[in-house]
Amino acid sequence: MRAVGMFRVRKGIHAFTAPKPSITSPNHVLVRILETGVDGTDFGILKSNIPDIAKDRDRLILGHEVLGMVEAHGKEVQGFRKGDFVTATVRRGCGICAPCLHNQSDMCLTGLYTERGIHKTDGFLTEYFVDESQYLLKIPRELAQFGVFVEPLSIAEKAVEQIRHIQSRLPWACGHKKHGFDQPGWGHCKTALVIGAGPLGFLATALLRLEDVDVYVVEIVPEDHYKVEMIKKLGAKYIDARGKTPEEIVHLCCSLSTLDIIFEASGASKLALSLIPLMSRSSIYLMTGIPRGIKMEELDSHSILRQIVRHNIVIVGSVNSNLRHFQQALHDIPRINARFKGILNEAITHRFPLAKAEKAFEVQDEKQLKIVVEVHPLESHKR
Repeated sequence: MRAVGMFRVRKGIHAFTAPKPSITSPNHVLVRILETGVDGTDFGILKSNIPDIAKDRDRLILGHEVLGMVEAHGKEVQGFRKGDFVTATVRRGCGICAPCLHNQSDMCLTGLYTERGIHKTDGFLTEYFVDESQYLLKIPRELAQFGVFVEPLSIAEKAVEQIRHIQSRLPWACGHKKHGFDQPGWGHCKTALVIGAGPLGFLATALLRLEDVDVYVVEIVPEDHYKVEMIKKLGAKYIDARGKTPEEIVHLCCSLSTLDIIFEASGASKLALSLIPLMSRSSIYLMTGIPRGIKMEELDSHSILRQIVRHNIVIVGSVNSNLRHFQQALHDIPRINARFKGILNEAITHRFPLAKAEKAFEVQDEKQLKIVVEVHPLESHKR
């Protein structure tokens, strides 16, 4: 079968032939891949040209966002049948630590996990995959067209979950009892700054706006860029960071209010760190970006530490997600599309067949947001 990925000794992205996987366990499910999303993580792996390949392999199939259809399954599999639409989680636990043993490998304590298409395990830029049923999530037929959004939205779901859980320590966050972080109406009276308007920043903004958080999005593109058009359709406000200091950015979003949340979704490390001294009291900074390589910057370390301590600030990293977050994402996808008038239909801006998947990594387009590789046409499977 055709596959697309990277080799240990050859630079760049390549197509190659890989053996079709087969069911070897009674808990296995064989999935025919319909669509695979391409995101910043994939671009980052390619740009750094350092694929994380297992020691006994010479290449890695990329792709960690997937929509597929069950082709066959082992005799002990329950809850899935041939023809079901499914997606798959990314991380496979170490099998040692308590989080992994309790199906929360996103919080692995040993670092001995693997990740589909990212870390030592083949991904989904190919035609078929086999996995244990515990890592699959069934997708209703009417939501299949949004299947590639489930994984990236699950990242935002986990991040927002972390924000709400940690900030629930502040029951007096505002004067309204129903606006506490542990309440259904938690988003009211909150202001958030989202760094980055790429796919993750867009989905994080959608989740925050869904809860009526007042959101400002920071990017380095002009006002007429497609990404800006999309975040404005979510009811967020845009700040063009080009030529602006961190102080000016924060002033634009919070001159009349407190900055309750910063959601970092770009990996722009200098800007991310330079905003810490400008955070409001008892606020939270959620970081998801993972920059590669080494970058030396000069920062006022005293100011950063002083602000964190004196203002009771929380800074937390959030990576990956687990099945619970996938389920929440599946729940919120129709809510987002209904609230914002079909916006997810507009978010997929580029599609490529698997035969030309390498082209997906060459896109340089002002209207670029979400890129999808079509492996087997979805429409022919929806009947």
